[in-house]
Amino acid sequence: MTKEEVYKPKLYQRTFSIGSCLALISLLFLFAPVSGRADVGPSNAEITAGVQSRLYNSGIFKHGEVNVQVTNGVATLTGTVDSYGQELRAIRAARHQEGVNSVVNKVQVSAEDVSPQQILAKARHQVLLYPYYTIFDNITLSTQGNQLTVSGQVTQPYKKSDLGNILADIRGVTNLKNDIQVLPLSSYDNHIRLAIARRIYGDPGFFNYGNQANPSIHIVVDNGNVVLEGVVNSNIDRQRAEFDARFAATYFGLKNNLRVES
Repeated sequence: MTKEEVYKPKLYQRTFSIGSCLALISLLFLFAPVSGRADVGPSNAEITAGVQSRLYNSGIFKHGEVNVQVTNGVATLTGTVDSYGQELRAIRAARHQEGVNSVVNKVQVSAEDVSPQQILAKARHQVLLYPYYTIFDNITLSTQGNQLTVSGQVTQPYKKSDLGNILADIRGVTNLKNDIQVLPLSSYDNHIRLAIARRIYGDPGFFNYGNQANPSIHIVVDNGNVVLEGVVNSNIDRQRAEFDARFAATYFGLKNNLRVES
């Protein structure tokens, strides 16, 4: 046996031992915990400051005072505002802040100097001012104390959302129940709406109605069923509107809910 043959196995064994040690050291470094690597979230003070900034930017300070206290990701809101819409706005501001996991709402709506009658009057006015409220929509309003309920029918989903937000912001409203029905999006219903509207408002007897800023005869169509809603000046006008509608288009049914103005 030569000298080289004697030492070759030993060299191989030494090489293997060094490689194994390097691999073991690498594994130890890979799985060993590294101090300072864990991300530290915002502090309670930082989260509180963030919520306060959002509340200010929402303009809530113009409608009352809302305070916030944050503990372990829970934001507690206290204070007083002048409408249910401002209360919801405060809750949304807190929920959107990074680091807030939940919101405890203790905000109160101050409504002592606002009567249900005043709320209804303001709500009717706001509905008529809404630019997308048409003769093909119908909104009804009621109150239970200072809780406002809005119902009826609209032709588009965004109208329900818009009107809910507008009415919730009325001063003195402590809660809002939005029961508005969104009518089906149907070309057949649209054809009926337009045909009846042309027939009624094209009738010389309803010339004065058509010239109003908010015509008072509303045409609600739901899957081919027609309902006339709104107010007219006399029982003769009520009957005439129904007559015009009956001969304007083909539909499944017609109901006349027009009220005679007292």
